Amino acid sequence: MVIEISFITAGAAFLVVLLMIFIGIFCQKDQSVQGDHRGSKCTEAASGLLHHLCRFLTRSSSPGLPGPPSLFLIGNMMELTHEHLPIHLTNLARRYGNIYRLKCGNTTMVVLNSGEIIREALVKKWSDFAGRPVSYTGDIVSGGGHTISLGDYNEEWRAHRRLVHSALQRCCQQSLHDVIERQALHLREVLMDYRGSPVDLAEDFTVAASNVITTLAFGKEYGKSSSELQKLHSCLNEIVALWGSSWISALDSFPLLRKLPNPVFARLLKEVAKRDEIIREHLNNYKSQNNKTEDAITGSLLEGLERNNNTDHKRLTDIHVHMATVDLLIGGTETTAAWLNWTVAFLLHRPEVQAKVYEELCTVLEGRYPKYSDRRRLPVLCSLINEVLRLRPVAPLAVPHRAVRDSSIAGYFIPKNTVIIPNLFGAHHDPAVWSDPYSFRPERFLEGGESSTRALMPFGGGARLCLGESVAKMELFLFTAYLLRDFHFIPPENEASLPDLRGVASVVLKVKSYTVTAPPPSG
Repeated sequence: MVIEISFITAGAAFLVVLLMIFIGIFCQKDQSVQGDHRGSKCTEAASGLLHHLCRFLTRSSSPGLPGPPSLFLIGNMMELTHEHLPIHLTNLARRYGNIYRLKCGNTTMVVLNSGEIIREALVKKWSDFAGRPVSYTGDIVSGGGHTISLGDYNEEWRAHRRLVHSALQRCCQQSLHDVIERQALHLREVLMDYRGSPVDLAEDFTVAASNVITTLAFGKEYGKSSSELQKLHSCLNEIVALWGSSWISALDSFPLLRKLPNPVFARLLKEVAKRDEIIREHLNNYKSQNNKTEDAITGSLLEGLERNNNTDHKRLTDIHVHMATVDLLIGGTETTAAWLNWTVAFLLHRPEVQAKVYEELCTVLEGRYPKYSDRRRLPVLCSLINEVLRLRPVAPLAVPHRAVRDSSIAGYFIPKNTVIIPNLFGAHHDPAVWSDPYSFRPERFLEGGESSTRALMPFGGGARLCLGESVAKMELFLFTAYLLRDFHFIPPENEASLPDLRGVASVVLKVKSYTVTAPPPSG
């Protein structure tokens, strides 16, 4: 293979040299006959031809990407229809290596399955791969590409990100810790009211995580029975579930399918319209308040919007504030709630880990509730958080990136507009990095353990690093510490089996429903 490539490269180089000599003679002769204008056209045409030849030379010197055989017309579309896509893509890496390609209609995708390769693309060469794929369905979900999560990398996106980042920083400095503490204490009261009876905590975790975001965004929180909250959660859950469907993703790769009836797509359009109506109502209510919450993110966004439009060449509008709120609600609610649910499920499988965390909390904190500043004094708790983030990154395939120019990854040529899929699930289960990668072993992150947090990347990396990383880390720490200080999670007596740890994969990786009892710890 290497010898074959070198022959092709040498042959292409020889052709380039011959072509340059021929073009030089021809253009010089043509210029003397036709004058400067025709000569310059000849030179332009020649330089264009040389550019394409040089591009071929670069491409031919790189080995071809491996990947599964593709079918006529549909390519590798069937590879993307598996029930648990992160696991399937990770299994494909065992056959084709940590970087391979998939063809889907007219789209070429490159799947990255190791931390080293993902960092090369997203961190070292971030400017080459900071784009988002052109997506018919993504534009619908993101209000025309006006979200931080799905917007393409350009001047408008950078101004939008600066606006949201500034608002989040201001809010985090002023009130984040207090807001999370209040919701953690409220969650404690909810669990106390169950009095140790079997219960599915998924909805309670969702309400707690959601109230953190709605309090930060609007200065407003909801009870579990609130019809307004239930309507919002139902809508967001439906959008996340539908957008991960192969019926939806097929519309991006096969434009002709958009002409056919698609009930799943019709439901998505309906839920997006419902979502936008809810968010618009929230924003209008906030604007009409006489006494606005001073440190609410919405207020910071609106103030920043006004300042930005006075100084920035690329104007932002209310739609950017609207879609930033959508990003915060989806990114800050679904992911945190899913992670808390995963944590309890894993602890039911290894109750001794729960006992060690409780012992550490009692010893170090001497009866008081934890602060985020205590995290360096609580290594056992932090090892639990890191291990669940490793095993179940809640956005296991991140969000696809797009090559904005010709580049390379791991020595392979990557043409412009190639779609890049960072398989965080695969990177976190790479046996070359993690010993016994599929086992729940928080102790791997303790001092003297074999693993380092530097190999973790649950929030992505580079220019597209999750904006809410700092909020998420504080939430995970405080919610988990409060829960394990006051409750001992055990399986109900009538349950024949422990929670299924395989999970249900969509845009967000969730654990299957299960019930648990949560009496106070003994001793």
